[in-house]
Amino acid sequence: MKIDIQIHLEELQRRITSHLRSYIENHERDRIIKLCGISGTGKTQLALSYAQNTKCSMYFTFRGLDHRTALAQFKNTFSVWSDLSSANSWQEAFQLLVPFFKKHYTRVVLDDLEHSKSESEVITAIEQLSVSLTDMKNLFLLPCRCESSFGKHELFRVPLYTSSDIKKHAQKMSAVDIARLCAVTGGMSALLNDYDETHSFSDNLYNWISTESMLYRLMPRMLSEQFRTPESYHAILYAIATGKHRLSEIAKHMAVPNNQCKKYLDVLIAAGLIAVKEHHYSILNSYVDFWHRFFYLNVGRLVTTPSDVASEILSQLDEFALEKQLPECIKKLPFDIPKDAKRQYNAVFDYVFQSGSHTILIKLPESLDWHCTKHELDTLMDHVTDYCGAFYEAEICVVSFNRFSNYCVKQAGQLDNLHLVVL
Repeated sequence: MKIDIQIHLEELQRRITSHLRSYIENHERDRIIKLCGISGTGKTQLALSYAQNTKCSMYFTFRGLDHRTALAQFKNTFSVWSDLSSANSWQEAFQLLVPFFKKHYTRVVLDDLEHSKSESEVITAIEQLSVSLTDMKNLFLLPCRCESSFGKHELFRVPLYTSSDIKKHAQKMSAVDIARLCAVTGGMSALLNDYDETHSFSDNLYNWISTESMLYRLMPRMLSEQFRTPESYHAILYAIATGKHRLSEIAKHMAVPNNQCKKYLDVLIAAGLIAVKEHHYSILNSYVDFWHRFFYLNVGRLVTTPSDVASEILSQLDEFALEKQLPECIKKLPFDIPKDAKRQYNAVFDYVFQSGSHTILIKLPESLDWHCTKHELDTLMDHVTDYCGAFYEAEICVVSFNRFSNYCVKQAGQLDNLHLVVL
């Protein structure tokens, strides 16, 4: 599936235009734009697409280069803009580029600078350019995984692709399969681009159940690039993915003291992989959760009996996908659910709360293939007055991944307080 980055590119362009306008008005000159996101979100592709809209653009990666080799390679790459042969430091190299920068609008992508031994000197050299350059014609785009990388500069968080984005690219794909795909890939472009939309979701999953697939390889690569001891962080993510959300639970699973475990957790928070709210730790991206829940302890079986693993995943996948897609369901509701509203499990309606003089009643899908039939809707309507004094005092919202029946659509057309949301 070829994902079009145009939506994200337009948002990046708007953000940078706003940034430039603000800095020009305030006579400031911050040339660094950080594009932040975990591996696989398309940071580099987005930066390159933006830079290529400028006549003078350049891409340089620090991947695999030591400090000395990086400077030598940088001088060679940028020799088409200026003679940098005499430069013995990063500051000297950037200063030799000043005459070119003054004449041309430039966009430079510096990739994999994060964690490079050259990082601090390169950032300092770029910051010092403002002494020599009085305008904002020259920008440096720096992809990074951690928001704190490179200091305080303009930050653009690279968005993940939502089910709505995927639907625009694969209009023939069912809402149920879109929900599954979004949950498994976490909306990451590297994985979505590896999906073959000419085949069914099940066929794609069977092809993915291999230690050679992108779906498997991306997660180990992500952690090995960021951490010296990735096995420790895999173990923590596995603990969270399998239901251990408190510090004491995770530390017990790791067999380490709480204070040591918390240091690991803080690193994962800084890396954008987990979050904590009210002492409850959770994984932010559904792909990271999926990998640790279904792949982490199945590496051997992925080699010996991959079809068995695929069958087991498929039997549990809809429940997993529903869990991961519900937050997106809630975002599409015509009503904002109050932060203190608690979901009512095993009740007729999932959320019931007051909004002014109205009682808001929300029914979420019970499963990915749940259909709101005539019987289902009539049952919901019969229970409305259990929650409010009169039917007209309620606003009823029903959500489904599937098309509503003609009866439901007709009822919604006749009743102003019945809202149907198709995902």
